[in-house]
Amino acid sequence: MTGIRIRPELCLACKGYRNLCGLPKCPLLERRITLSRIEKYINGNVNGSSPPSVVVGEHGYPLVRVMIGIPPNVHGDAASSYDNPSEWWGRLSLFDIIRLRSSMVAASTTVKVNNVDKLYDNELAPASVSERPVDMEALLKGKLTGVSINELLAPTPPSVRALSIRINDNPKVPKPIEKLINDDAEANDAVWEAYRAGISVYSLIRALSVGMLGRRRNRRLVPTRWAITAVDSIIGNRLRSRIKSMPELSEDLLFYGEYLGNRFIIVLRPGAYRARWIELWYPSSALVLGNEAAVHVVDEDYRGRVNDMDGGFYAARLSALEYLSRIGKSAEVIIFREVLPEYFATVGNWHIRETVRRAFEKGPISKGDEVYSTLVNLLKSKEIVKYMPSRLNRITDYMGVNNG
Repeated sequence: MTGIRIRPELCLACKGYRNLCGLPKCPLLERRITLSRIEKYINGNVNGSSPPSVVVGEHGYPLVRVMIGIPPNVHGDAASSYDNPSEWWGRLSLFDIIRLRSSMVAASTTVKVNNVDKLYDNELAPASVSERPVDMEALLKGKLTGVSINELLAPTPPSVRALSIRINDNPKVPKPIEKLINDDAEANDAVWEAYRAGISVYSLIRALSVGMLGRRRNRRLVPTRWAITAVDSIIGNRLRSRIKSMPELSEDLLFYGEYLGNRFIIVLRPGAYRARWIELWYPSSALVLGNEAAVHVVDEDYRGRVNDMDGGFYAARLSALEYLSRIGKSAEVIIFREVLPEYFATVGNWHIRETVRRAFEKGPISKGDEVYSTLVNLLKSKEIVKYMPSRLNRITDYMGVNNG
């Protein structure tokens, strides 16, 4: 690949999995793999409690790998921290998250996507959505891979082929999901019903991935990367439909959140619902090759039409729509994400969802607050403005702030 120059915006739109550059191997993924490659053989077993943690791969679809995360010799409630994004937020550093995920083993088995019953035969499906960690044992053989890093998922633990996986515990399936397993509802309706019943987004992603939701005759395993965006999108679309009939916000509101070298500035403006997502990635951050910063923009109109199916946008949008639904208002939504060089490896969209949620939980920043002025100056700074595409209006124009 020597001598080949890829525009940074292309890498940002692709995020390592769309093959937009046409190269046989993604330079971004190759860079990450070299950081995490283990490649050692293992022949034995692993005992522990799955948090629960499951990843359904997409390579080879419709024959996919199902990877069950097990922290060796960690049992009971102590295992729950190994896959708990809402609890990680604000407590764990980037290194902590990678180290935590690296210390699990992903026992891997291959399943046809339409063979959902296979995961029920050994109770892997119920264990994947259990409300508490599930004790299990896996007999393993083969080469242990490195940690897999990508944009949408939390780092996937080192995986190895499982000759068998035995559940030594009784999974505790949440009652709303248990009910939906026996129902014959469309997947969209099932996700929405479970969400309204208080089931977390993370449990819903796992339930959809292992084929527990949807029409019985149509149930399939869903690669986790697809399931993440599907759940965010399904819930967000339902919330958007409700918000469209709500009264408009009466004033501009500004929110701020920061975590893992990602800064989020959220502006809500009076008006009918629409959304704009602006990402600015600096050189040396996880998805930028070379010395140029990159900007990626997603626009959603009143009808929900978007110019790009971007998982990060849908994660952030869900948190914004939850807030608007909670206050009973419609508004224009502008979310600016600034990605600093310290975000050297992607750890999943969960941190976007959680950081934006917490920004809304903190409440709007008053225009008289010093922080408000600091954020406006940040948005107006030459460091940021010079990277904005000419087709975009200045963010400060949306906020009703004078440029002087």
